[in-house]
Amino acid sequence: MKRGKRYTAEQLDFLRAGYAVMAVRDLCPAFNARFGTGKTCDQIRSALKNHGITCGRKPGERKMPCRLYTPEQVQFLRENYRGRSVAELAALYNDHFGENKTQRQIKAAVKNRGIVSGCSCRFEAGSTPWNKGKKGYMGANATSFKKGNLPHNHQPLWSERIGKDGYIEMSVPERNPYTGFPTRYKHKHVWIWEQANGKRPRGTAVIFKDGNIRNFDLDNLLLVTRAELLAMNLHDYKNQPEELKPSVLALARMEEKAGIRTRPARGRRAVGG
Repeated sequence: MKRGKRYTAEQLDFLRAGYAVMAVRDLCPAFNARFGTGKTCDQIRSALKNHGITCGRKPGERKMPCRLYTPEQVQFLRENYRGRSVAELAALYNDHFGENKTQRQIKAAVKNRGIVSGCSCRFEAGSTPWNKGKKGYMGANATSFKKGNLPHNHQPLWSERIGKDGYIEMSVPERNPYTGFPTRYKHKHVWIWEQANGKRPRGTAVIFKDGNIRNFDLDNLLLVTRAELLAMNLHDYKNQPEELKPSVLALARMEEKAGIRTRPARGRRAVGG
């Protein structure tokens, strides 16, 4: 076999003997330490397969515990695991043998050897639950929000922000219809217009006459229907010269009253188009 030439007879003998008592993940570092190589687990696994080296266990048979622990260490785990957690056992083991095993390694060691702690982690029959006789809200605890606590992203009333559409939104004292919260964010120009003229009717919108969305002068705010707004957008009202804006607005209102369909696909042309 051509691939067999990559391993000496001594190395193959080591793999045969080692694979009988340890898994590939343990055999690989042991092989590298013995021969000063840098093989990966996949390479060792391929070598075992290519040379017909097996672990000697029948399919489904429990793996033999790897020999990373001496009989004395295994006995120590067996005698001290009962009634302790893995974390406690790991600390006790490392302190006793002067090693630095992780909790994961200790957990694997006791699991592979069938060592159990004897803790069922279940309430014993006849035990009394801590909340027996108590009902409803149990009161605040150490991690509960304190009265008057404000979240880190809280913004005071009348604070402003720029929305996704580029318009300025403002925190106003109006109940949020979606959350029921006493304040909500609302477009600033809509709030200013409604404070002067009352709640705007459904199917309408407040626009800026001069197209400048930062000019909140009340005289610059105009209420239009959605149909009028659609016609104005068709005629590119926002980008028309200042002197043409009144004419575009009048045209949009005339088309809306006349019932002219405002779909570009109908072949209509915008002003100046």
